[in-house]
Amino acid sequence: LGFLMLSSVGLQARGPGAVILQYHHVATGTPAATSIAPDQFARHLDYIAEQGYQVWPMSRLITALQQDQTLPEDVVVISFDDAYPSIYANAWPLLKARGWPFTVFVATAYISETPGQYLSWSQLREMQLAGATIGNHTHDHSHLLRRLPNETTDAWQRRARDQILQAQALLTRHLGTASRLFAYPYGEYDHHLEQLVAELGFVAFGQQSGAVAPGSDLLALPRFPLSGIYSDLDDLHTKLQTWPLPLAAVAARGADPLLEPQNTRPTLDLVFNNTDLALDQLVCYGPDGPTSMTRISSSHYRAQTKTPLPVGRSRYNCTLPVHQSERYYWYSQLWVLRYPDGSWYAEP
Repeated sequence: LGFLMLSSVGLQARGPGAVILQYHHVATGTPAATSIAPDQFARHLDYIAEQGYQVWPMSRLITALQQDQTLPEDVVVISFDDAYPSIYANAWPLLKARGWPFTVFVATAYISETPGQYLSWSQLREMQLAGATIGNHTHDHSHLLRRLPNETTDAWQRRARDQILQAQALLTRHLGTASRLFAYPYGEYDHHLEQLVAELGFVAFGQQSGAVAPGSDLLALPRFPLSGIYSDLDDLHTKLQTWPLPLAAVAARGADPLLEPQNTRPTLDLVFNNTDLALDQLVCYGPDGPTSMTRISSSHYRAQTKTPLPVGRSRYNCTLPVHQSERYYWYSQLWVLRYPDGSWYAEP
């Protein structure tokens, strides 16, 4: 996200939308790509407080989105994936001292299979009783999009359903109650998986970046990762200052992320509900830099990468300057590409 690096500034007027932050490890000595040092996490919380943001529980934000409520101009939500022990040891004391809510998405198999490397049920209960929300991250954190050899669509759907429902049953059994919040493992989803999640009654979250507002896709809500090289205060400032790209409802869901193996240069159609924007400044970035941008009409633009996407997960990050502001509108589209023979990419 270096193309949007900004210096930290004082409190400013904020626009419509809320930002959901995503963390994993709050520790040193853990994988750098998914870690933030405890002292840096503390600086994040200090900055959020100093700038006057409201930290909401996830449930309050979801209710506002579902009821199409106008959001206050300073809302942030804090979430963690994978329920690592450092959340309890290093993050929670800092959040508890401020009385701030947060959400932890749990893959339930890890609790019994990796003792000491994952939060325990008693730790999760303790945090839940203190106001934390515990969400569903499947049972074994598998890549739900991947089909097993010779697996039919019906068999895949049953397996994915079982992964979600098994986790939900364990969360309910051990915690007494379980939210209907779900985070896709690895942030991977397609429209078929979204439909399954909807049938099960969940609101779901990805790992693509962006802000949220009424009209956002409740089956693939974006979150801003804040780990590794993207954890400094400039990155936090930029992400907190973003607004949702004002797309028409028909375009807000985005394209299906799962690509056919031959579709290595997918197109993304962006249809805007406001043509008074400076759409000539719309830019989308792919893995190799700016995409091509075609103007289809006064409110319709099409982005396409100039070079083939790599196998695995990629994104187009689309931004548009907010008039007379350092802010940017932001939208991120996930892509998941298999090998040319249709096989899945290697485990990360």
